[in-house]
Amino acid sequence: MQFSPCLDEASRRDGVLVDVGPGGGLLQGRERELVADHVAGGGALGVVLLEIQDFSLLRRLVRPDVAAALAEALAVAAARAAGRRLADHAICLTEPLEPGRVLVCVGGRDDDADALDRVAAILRLETRGGLREEALRLTGQALDVRSGAAVVICKAPIALDMALAAAVAEALRLAGGGEGGSAPALREFREILELGRVRAVYQPIVNLRGGSVFAWEALARGPAQSPLESPAMLFDVAEEAGAIFALEKICREAAIRGFARRGQGARLFCNVHPRTLLDPQFTPGETRRLLDKYGMEPRDVVLEITERHSVKDFNLFHRTLDHYRDAGYGVAVDDVGTGYSGLFSIAEIKPDFMKIDMSLVRGIDANPVKRALLETLLTFADKIGCRIVTEGIETEAELACCIRLGAHFGQGFFLGRPEAPAADLREETRLAIVRGASQAADGFKCSSPINDLAERPRQIPPHASVGEVKQFFDGNESVHAVAVVRDGRPEGLIMRHHLDRVLSTPYGLALFLRRDVTRIMDPSPLAVEWDTPVEVAAQAAMARDREKLYDPILVTCRGRLAGMVSVQRILDALACVQVEMAKGANPLTGLPGNVAIEREIARRAEAGRHTSFIYADIDNFKVFNDVYGFQDGDKAILMTARILGEALASHGAQDDFLGHVGGDDFVLLCDAVSVAPVCEAALAAFAAASPALFTPADRERGYIEGQGRDGRAGRFPLLTISMGVIDCAFAVPVTMDELGVRAAAVKKYAKSCSGNSFVRDRRAPLGLPEAPDADAPASETS
Repeated sequence: MQFSPCLDEASRRDGVLVDVGPGGGLLQGRERELVADHVAGGGALGVVLLEIQDFSLLRRLVRPDVAAALAEALAVAAARAAGRRLADHAICLTEPLEPGRVLVCVGGRDDDADALDRVAAILRLETRGGLREEALRLTGQALDVRSGAAVVICKAPIALDMALAAAVAEALRLAGGGEGGSAPALREFREILELGRVRAVYQPIVNLRGGSVFAWEALARGPAQSPLESPAMLFDVAEEAGAIFALEKICREAAIRGFARRGQGARLFCNVHPRTLLDPQFTPGETRRLLDKYGMEPRDVVLEITERHSVKDFNLFHRTLDHYRDAGYGVAVDDVGTGYSGLFSIAEIKPDFMKIDMSLVRGIDANPVKRALLETLLTFADKIGCRIVTEGIETEAELACCIRLGAHFGQGFFLGRPEAPAADLREETRLAIVRGASQAADGFKCSSPINDLAERPRQIPPHASVGEVKQFFDGNESVHAVAVVRDGRPEGLIMRHHLDRVLSTPYGLALFLRRDVTRIMDPSPLAVEWDTPVEVAAQAAMARDREKLYDPILVTCRGRLAGMVSVQRILDALACVQVEMAKGANPLTGLPGNVAIEREIARRAEAGRHTSFIYADIDNFKVFNDVYGFQDGDKAILMTARILGEALASHGAQDDFLGHVGGDDFVLLCDAVSVAPVCEAALAAFAAASPALFTPADRERGYIEGQGRDGRAGRFPLLTISMGVIDCAFAVPVTMDELGVRAAAVKKYAKSCSGNSFVRDRRAPLGLPEAPDADAPASETS
């Protein structure tokens, strides 16, 4: 659409010029022909104007480039909204009128003004939602969008220009009236409230360390096929109508009613708008009455507070949160990384869970900056004693990356879509989590929870006197620390040596013996949740001040004291794990050894995953090692490990595996399609690099002199590498003996070929029912 200088002053408003003169017109070229044909055929036509509220004032307050970016964001959001909502209309054209204003032409079958108002309301809500993120990024606040709609009254195509101009002028007038075109949406919203037409769907929140559903998040949906089916639009209208609390009350009851059937022990995340907690009509006991009605307990519910909305009265907000915590509810902060509060405000809230916004999770496997941000947030979460939920996981690569970084829980379409009723994990999803956990385990982490090491805590109330604690220590020589606990929650820690030091000072007995223990306790001991990995707890313990370095760690379950662990007990556990893990690693190359190789094969077999097993062996290595010595022999092995690793990284998949059996033998596990490029790359690299291991004289001769395995002296070719390939289907169980026998045969055949070569077994893959067997494998390349 193009606009020219206007001859009719009645069509001028805030600098918008609408040409009504002959030869001009609102529409030009092909667009005008489409509209004219539509009108000539008896079709109805309407216009919807969308504008950023108070944009003329905003332009004077912000930089020109910011205003231009906002105008562009409005145009993009409006075009997307129109494309989604008006795809089935005969005419759907969008074009910016001027910065901050967009016009949408809508063509349909009839000229129903109410239907056009409904379309305007839908477009306005979706455009405002699409503009929100860019507005927050550029200005720090959400911007409102107003709309106006008018029917184009045109009986003949010749009068189209004048009719369009009049309709646009009417839409501009209505948009400036202050209602923003929200009346139809408000009417439908009131019906939803009065009739309770809200339903709940449930999306799983998955434990990334155990592969089970930890909880379900309840998500509200409006009536199906309605513009307000989307929760974002539903709550936008509720905010306009000042009815957030009324809507959340209905949504919460729908969520609890539909979830109560999950049974005892199931946990539910419920979204709570922070302004709900500050609503004058807010009644703290309302949620508890709902839970009693449907047979649930507060400990089964986590209140999820979005970070996208600001909170002005923090004192009242925190008092309300404290009320919920004392009643046993959990607290989660949603959309971390995109909203108002920032890390300081999160630390003030002290949530049990932080939900990382999907914008930080999407593509995290390929984005080092996002990985660094998540690592920072995980460290921050450990410091304040909460757990991380990564939202928006949509690929297995994102899942594996989140597991590897140490995220506690995950949520997203890859793990499970919102459903009603709440559904358990699919088996393929569970296997993906197992694969990710297996990859993370190769990092030599002790991922067992700290609760496995916890011992029964000794505890005292905060009103106990120092003298009573002294008597307790004197009567229990083996106890070196007690926790100060109020209503099941730890408030401090008293160490025996610290108490003795305080009482041994001049006047120490007189000053403190009859005082409460709160006067001498450590008010901020290290406390971690029961499912914190042991190595994470150890890192937190070692990061403390020197005088607290060896104080025990308190273990909590949802904030309540559950146990106590000494640092020595943690270090002993980590040492045992390191020893066990070291058994599975080759000391020279650091690559996974036999234990890890068997574990990886078993994992793939359990998943029924078709895998190619590549056995790589250096030819004539014994003679080389005898002639050149162990130091040069180690160089050859390290060079081979590097070459195989680079070939696998360049031509294989992300979760392919390289292991070191021992000596000069290596094992690679990859997909069948990767075998040829991986092997060819390794052969070429080995052929280019291996001559440097020899002296110039030996290289020139092309052989070395030494003793073979039979003890006879002779001439032996320079080092080459042989690679034998076996395909495994794992449709039926395959024993390690079967795999070893087949591997030995293929390896022997490969070594019989001269030069650098690889051989692929042409027999049917192992693990197929009644697999036929041929006499011998055949070489595929050399």
